[in-house]
Amino acid sequence: MAVTAQSGIFSFGGQSAKGTIAATYYQHRGQNIDLGIVSDDRIGPPEVGGISTPTFPYRAGVSATGGALLNPRLENTIGWLFYGGMGAWSAEANKNVFGTTVTGMTAHTFIFSTTLDTYLPWMTFRKHIPGSSTTNDQGEIYIDSKILGMTIALPNDGPLTIRVDVMGRAIDTQFVGDPSWTYNNTLMEDYQSIPVGCATGGFFKVPDFSASALPVVQATFTIANQPLDPRQEKIFGSPYLEDITIIQRNLAVEMMVKWTDPQLYNSILTGSTNGTQWSANPWVSDLDVYAVSGGLISTTGAPYQIRLMSEAVRYAVVGGIQLAGGQAVMMRIRGEAIAPSSGNFATIKLGNGANATQYTWPT
Repeated sequence: MAVTAQSGIFSFGGQSAKGTIAATYYQHRGQNIDLGIVSDDRIGPPEVGGISTPTFPYRAGVSATGGALLNPRLENTIGWLFYGGMGAWSAEANKNVFGTTVTGMTAHTFIFSTTLDTYLPWMTFRKHIPGSSTTNDQGEIYIDSKILGMTIALPNDGPLTIRVDVMGRAIDTQFVGDPSWTYNNTLMEDYQSIPVGCATGGFFKVPDFSASALPVVQATFTIANQPLDPRQEKIFGSPYLEDITIIQRNLAVEMMVKWTDPQLYNSILTGSTNGTQWSANPWVSDLDVYAVSGGLISTTGAPYQIRLMSEAVRYAVVGGIQLAGGQAVMMRIRGEAIAPSSGNFATIKLGNGANATQYTWPT
């Protein structure tokens, strides 16, 4: 018979140091979990002295790669992934993500570390793979991992999703038969805290351009942490990556905007809402995206909140304005963040009922 994936479990935890497996884990529901062990199996080069076929195989190393596609629950555990993908965290009790006083809510802010902007903490990830019976279940543990990417998809009529991409050194990777793992959150968080694109109050703004929300049909917000080429991380005598060094960090936003007037289009291409000539100067502005859950935080009566921001984004129109029969006029825009003169390159704010010490990283 076929084995279905429904009872599988994806979990993660922060490490106190490189080489030290996480002590506490948090489980989270997922649509697709493809994080796994990748063995770099190769065939040797052609040799003289036999028939014209490959003559030997070898293995060039091993790593953990892949990730998970999640409908993020904002109640608690997702904050550990935001911390892992950004590098620094702070919190304000009894505040929402706009800094307004809301008793019982905590505003958690995730940014790049101000000490070392390429810093990412080490994490351990685990995957529980179901078998044809519980005694045939398989567990995999990926120690010394870092989050290389987080893509948040923002549809206009559905739940937000986040794709988390991971790379792990895979050193001392453990394959566990019939795992009996435990989790800090005994029960997985329910659907009440999932942000939904059509929930009242959400918006997608370029505040320096206009205080009004843009009529965005769909969008993505992506944090990318680019690692050093693995060939430069490996050392002689070991199949494992010696480290996972982040060499560059980027934020990209893609959005499809309903055409209502040419003001944004003109601003991007000419530098002015009523410009008539293309400008050689790229158009840079800010970004502010806000989404809320359908359910409410029981202690506050307010919805769970997520806010995505950047101080300086270079915007460009992708292609021209397409006119197609039977279709609405749309404008596709791509933005890439640049180092701001002040403020943060990228910020993720999370508003929930977790306390102000919840995401203190293990030491």
